[in-house]
Amino acid sequence: MSEMTPNPEAYFRELLPVRSPLLQSMEEEARREDIPIVGPVVGEMLYVLARATGAARILELGTATGYSAIFLAEACAATGGLLTAMELDEAMARRATSNLANAGLAQWVEVTCVNALEALPQMGETFDFIFMDIEKADYLSMLPHCTRMVRTGGMLVADNVGFADAVPFNRAIVADPSWRNVSLYAFLPEHAPEKDGLCLAVRV
Repeated sequence: MSEMTPNPEAYFRELLPVRSPLLQSMEEEARREDIPIVGPVVGEMLYVLARATGAARILELGTATGYSAIFLAEACAATGGLLTAMELDEAMARRATSNLANAGLAQWVEVTCVNALEALPQMGETFDFIFMDIEKADYLSMLPHCTRMVRTGGMLVADNVGFADAVPFNRAIVADPSWRNVSLYAFLPEHAPEKDGLCLAVRV
């Protein structure tokens, strides 16, 4: 059996996906302003998952400056779909809108400044893919709405499930027969934080 590569964290840091100058500038901005972003590994993973599932209708809960939204909107551009990105902070929503326009993706995304906790109970749409990255303590209360809104065979990805506030959500989704899911604890270079958990779930 082959041995593991020595110093795997340094090795995998060398394998970061190639990013555009815009994404690199957003990463620098996030470091400077202490803005939590998913980073290039999770961003590229979101694109891969959305493309692999053929997702056309995508909902993002918590977009900040639009870093993760760029990857999701790129997937929508490939399918002719639409990303609905929700952000509570008005200034962040404006920055996300600007960054998505600078990325040439404005027609594939709608950024709304709204409280997801108030908006989702009023929504009747069905989505192929939901990415959840809001306050971790709110994940549990969002789960029933995600269950209702994700189509059968659709996907839910929840970020930062290594946080203590996400524990009730983690336990609930494992016990929920509406989902097949796996939670991964991983090294995620340039993610905030770099060692964290991700929940990947398929609606059954």
